[in-house]
Amino acid sequence: MKAIIFDVDDTLYDQLVPFQRAIQQQFSIRDEQMAQLYLAFRQISDANFHASERGVISMEDMRVLRIQGACEQFGYRVTREQALAFQNDYARFQGEIVLTEEMQEVLTLCIAHHIPIGVITNGPTEHQWKKVHQLGLLRYIPKEYIFISAEVGVAKPDTSLFRHVEQQLGMAADQMIYVGDSYANDIVGAKNAGWQAIWLNRRQHVPTEASARQDYLITTESIVPLIKQIVGKLT
Repeated sequence: MKAIIFDVDDTLYDQLVPFQRAIQQQFSIRDEQMAQLYLAFRQISDANFHASERGVISMEDMRVLRIQGACEQFGYRVTREQALAFQNDYARFQGEIVLTEEMQEVLTLCIAHHIPIGVITNGPTEHQWKKVHQLGLLRYIPKEYIFISAEVGVAKPDTSLFRHVEQQLGMAADQMIYVGDSYANDIVGAKNAGWQAIWLNRRQHVPTEASARQDYLITTESIVPLIKQIVGKLT
């Protein structure tokens, strides 16, 4: 038996949707720039996340930095007040997120075949639990199988987080499969822990290593056939 564990942001839901809605509320940025702006936003966010987790910079400063830095790359100057207003809208629209249809199908498929499923997500405890509840994940996943970095006290890609999950599920590394969109956090973390990894690379992120190590790569195609294939081998 294997378990399939999922990232949340930009894996179980489309994070570009609340981002784009928040941008449109605050800035006059062309739609054709949106995908690349979001990619820059995510890169800056990922690069500064661990500093905010350690208290080197505040979470508020990190949130200001990521939107200011992303917009600067496209020639837009954003004040701190504008950045905070954007963040307020972004958080508000994240309160309206929904599971993608393919992930609803994937989670339902796993449950139907008695495949253990769970979540590992980086972020503040309250903020990530709000997403869990908004997405209705507790309909699919037991609460004790949801692991939030701030709550556990360690974040991806640290392998100790993956070891903690193994212990809580009573499973070994070779029984674990992780699905995530961030190469640096999700794929590197999972592979360093000895897990299999599915890289859901919808945004054409560039690997942070010379040779990408994921076991499976999903770009434009649906992940459903792959999960069906994996489930078929397990049952």
